Amino acid sequence: MVQHEDDILLSELLKKEAFQASENRWFTRRVLNRLPSSRQHHWLMPAIYVIAALVCAVSWKSMLTGLDGAVTVRDLLYLVIMAIVTIYFILSAFTTAIRTE
Repeated sequence: MVQHEDDILLSELLKKEAFQASENRWFTRRVLNRLPSSRQHHWLMPAIYVIAALVCAVSWKSMLTGLDGAVTVRDLLYLVIMAIVTIYFILSAFTTAIRTE
């Protein structure tokens, strides 16, 4: 990346003239104490994943019991879409569980 001479001069000027905050170890604690409390909904994401799992299970059951002998292109398309959606929900549930730990 090529920097222009003006960019370098501006960068040096901003570094030289920048406001320097004084060291205060309590600054972070005071700022965090003044923030509004966040309402955590720990039950919301697991509930959504349980509902999604039930919808996927019912869809898989109806799809597999509806197959009668001949498998059409439409059936294969539905199976592929259901597999993608199910894998997506499983990966989302695992990544959410890992992030919250």
